[in-house]
Amino acid sequence: MQRAETLQPLSRQHKAALMTCLLIRKGISKQASVAVMADFFLKSWEKDLLPHIEEEERLLVPLLNRYPEGKTFAATILRDHELLRNGIEHLKQQNLNERLIGSLADQLEQHIRFEERIVFQQMQDFIPEKELNHILFKEDKSQPVCNSYTNHFWE
Repeated sequence: MQRAETLQPLSRQHKAALMTCLLIRKGISKQASVAVMADFFLKSWEKDLLPHIEEEERLLVPLLNRYPEGKTFAATILRDHELLRNGIEHLKQQNLNERLIGSLADQLEQHIRFEERIVFQQMQDFIPEKELNHILFKEDKSQPVCNSYTNHFWE
């Protein structure tokens, strides 16, 4: 199924977030500095991921909650966001280790795959196109951190 045009900005942001996960995994496999990978992840969080999550919570979750079919999706999205926030807080408290960073990358990827493969696909079936197209997600034209981070620890 073709992605609804209104959801495409979120999908493009998801693509950048998946690249963040991939780069973290490459860094771990190359035994890169945990401090550098944590800095990268935190910068990605602040610039790219947190604004994306906040926009989903402001626009996507209320839209899903209007439909019986969407309530479970909305609850799962909010739970996943909270788990990610908690993991980031551990990272900010200097609890730096490869396992935490890898686990956060895994959680983020699983969350994105859930939204892309399940939520977005199904919501296009139960939310009328007119209402779906009424929601305007912000398109960020700046470079995501994964494309602009100067230390290529993953190489």
